[in-house]
Amino acid sequence: MHRMLRQLAFIAACWAVALGFKENNKDLPYPKNCSTVDYCSNLRSKIPSQSEIYAAQFVGIANKGVKFSLKNGENELMLEIYSLNKNRFRFIIEEPDSHRYKLEHSLVREPTVRGFDEVEGFDDHTIATDTDGNSVRVNYSPFEIKFYSGKTLVTKFDGERLIMDNTKQSQAFAFYATFPQASKFVGLHEHGDILALRHTSDQSTDPYRLKNTDFGDEEYHVNTTEAMYGSVPLLYALGKEFTPALFLHNAAEMYVDIDNHKLATYFMVEGGTMDVFVLLGPKIRDSLQQYMDLTGTSQLPQLWALGYHQCRIQYGSTEDVKETIGGFDSANFPMDTLWLVRSATYDQKWFTWDFEDFADPVALLEWVDSQAHRKLTVMAECSIKIDPTYSLYTEAVENGLFVKDIDGVSDFINLCWAENSSWVDFLNPAARDFYAKQHHYDNFPSTPALGGFWNDMDEPTLFDNLYERTLPSMSLHYGNVPHRDIHNAYSLLHSIATYQGLLERDNGRYRPFILTRAVFAGSQRYAAKWSGDNWGLYLHLRYSVPMTLTANLAGIVFYGADIPGFYWGDDYDDQLVIRWYQIAVWIPFFRAHADSGDRREPYTFGKETQDILRETFSWRYSHLPYWYTIFYEHTLNGDPLTIPMFYQYPDEEAGYDLNDQFLLGSDILIASVYEANATGVDVYFPGGKEQYWYQIAANVSAVYVGSQTSKVPVNINFIPIFYRGGSIIAKKEIPRKSATEMINDPFTIHVIPDQNKKAEGNIFIDDYESFEYINNKNYLYLKLSYDGSNDPNVIFISLIDSDVNGDGLKFIYSEIKFYEVSDDGKTYKVTTHSQSSSDESFRQIDVNQLNKTNENMKFR
Repeated sequence: MHRMLRQLAFIAACWAVALGFKENNKDLPYPKNCSTVDYCSNLRSKIPSQSEIYAAQFVGIANKGVKFSLKNGENELMLEIYSLNKNRFRFIIEEPDSHRYKLEHSLVREPTVRGFDEVEGFDDHTIATDTDGNSVRVNYSPFEIKFYSGKTLVTKFDGERLIMDNTKQSQAFAFYATFPQASKFVGLHEHGDILALRHTSDQSTDPYRLKNTDFGDEEYHVNTTEAMYGSVPLLYALGKEFTPALFLHNAAEMYVDIDNHKLATYFMVEGGTMDVFVLLGPKIRDSLQQYMDLTGTSQLPQLWALGYHQCRIQYGSTEDVKETIGGFDSANFPMDTLWLVRSATYDQKWFTWDFEDFADPVALLEWVDSQAHRKLTVMAECSIKIDPTYSLYTEAVENGLFVKDIDGVSDFINLCWAENSSWVDFLNPAARDFYAKQHHYDNFPSTPALGGFWNDMDEPTLFDNLYERTLPSMSLHYGNVPHRDIHNAYSLLHSIATYQGLLERDNGRYRPFILTRAVFAGSQRYAAKWSGDNWGLYLHLRYSVPMTLTANLAGIVFYGADIPGFYWGDDYDDQLVIRWYQIAVWIPFFRAHADSGDRREPYTFGKETQDILRETFSWRYSHLPYWYTIFYEHTLNGDPLTIPMFYQYPDEEAGYDLNDQFLLGSDILIASVYEANATGVDVYFPGGKEQYWYQIAANVSAVYVGSQTSKVPVNINFIPIFYRGGSIIAKKEIPRKSATEMINDPFTIHVIPDQNKKAEGNIFIDDYESFEYINNKNYLYLKLSYDGSNDPNVIFISLIDSDVNGDGLKFIYSEIKFYEVSDDGKTYKVTTHSQSSSDESFRQIDVNQLNKTNENMKFR
């Protein structure tokens, strides 16, 4: 109790100053750039003198790695290099006393070190070779590290640009790497930019900054290298033959210069350990999978989370919730969850209800569940309001669970939405456990219809520009770790605690749904991500696509942007709204979100706009079986959901610079429209001249051939969408109010043959909500195959994997839709084959029989 009394006494002294923070500091430079950040401005311009350049000396083999001493005129460092499986190396450079913070929680597990098959020492270098024939060469003077795939030099670290400060004032470091096989760079999520990273090393442009950052009372910026809400220091060196990647396992702020002329990168990092993973590829798919093996895939969500989310800053009462859901039903729009933001809490105290406006939240949740099994989603932040009547606050104070000020004794205090606040120290395991418990039903009255939590402001953000709206770099976490060293991972720790709480709340029954604004490497294991406060402009719509693709290349696959822009000006029109939705239905996280003064639910627009939006929604909901299947496959292989052209077709250089089109899985191609009154869009069709692409939207039955760019006509009713020839796509086409209502509906099977009259596709079926698919393999994972040259009336079904002991899982279909290209190769027709029996509208395949022999679907 004495700690709490001291804390409350301290509030009075801070209050007057704290109230003035936002006003008094609003004109400070924000966001900062390299020239205003000491370590970056110093490192960017510094060229080490001859006495500062390190030379290497082989020390020996330790812990299955090779170890070197690095010395210059004044300092000594230690270098350790390890061979990992799956074409990966890891190297760590630090002082001999190893006092720097070593990042935890980002990796799904510590990778297994294999050791080297052969280590050869020479007068001026050492070469170590692993069992796959990959090797690392360390040259002594001048010091450099070279990584080879076979005999091909993939990347080189230049010791002449290695800088490592080691003073009370600075633990910053810098390193320089070149990639001789590359043609350009991609990665470094998250920035409001195109896919290919721009040239910055001539200092005409600021380096790419990675520091989880809030933008205050404005939207994030696009066409820029500025920091955003998330940071994943993963960089790909994109090349036709080799696309290696570099992952810096470090959560401090950093800047990265890109040299597109020398094919080089220069990392400048504020602190922490220089812990680098080198991923040799060779293709970008290999490099991404090598990274996903380190940090983990996204979790398969419950099906409802792939449906439509409706959000605004304030749905302020039980009546407002019911009227809004009723509006969706009256206008025949599907919707799966309505989001309650700060308005649902009492006085900005997280894990409380405002009982004046939500008199009986449990009864409300039961009513929401009765409306097509919909959900509500609520917000909880990492800043806790200072109030001696707030039990969450008082218990956290008593147990020392807040981030400390620089003195290491007082809890850090500043302003956020809840006014004077302190921040949970999620690095402390006890704090994570404490925060997790707040989600339990006995602490926060609710039901499973409270589907998920929104972790907002978790960069972390506060309202003081003096600290650039975040915790001071030398505020202290558990174990006296400075915030500087874990800043970008703070939100990851918040997500871990939230995930733990939701698992405990439901005894591990349901897969948790969490939305976070800030991310780091590994966050994808726990939470979905949205791009933050955007603007309802064609410009922000345009950048939402490459931002989503870059997120997917960082493993953050459950990603999307606010529809149709969080902020909205007076010059908006329905056409822009339509274009937002037409793209957003093909983006993984499908949520509309609006500022507090705006009501932009789809049923609030005019009749013509509603008709178009209703058709647009149907594209999302009918394809939910496809979405669910590719998401499951992501958990197996790490592949993105939304895919840049160069990922799926790495040998086609025409796709390297495409930001306006993408693939959903491997079988659906989407091209975007970013201009008012557009009448046509240039679309590049990959796959070679033998590849068919079938246009599917708005009754357009055109066929295009691969390896060409074509002008595709559009109007306001549709954007260009195409099925890949050679695919089978399972859909559910009965209109429903929610995704959960569709679970027991029969499939409609779309057979889209290639030029050889063959097609195949997969379907994943489980209970759509639990961990039974992991714990007991209670799922069906099926392959559908068609060979029209052999038997044009049969689709074969086979088990890829599953435990088919029953538990009610069924594969039921009602129709088969067969696509057939016309003789001129420019159009196609669709023939629908339904079940002929008048008393049976669908057919159930005997899945258990598939253990013994392949079943088939016959159609005439």
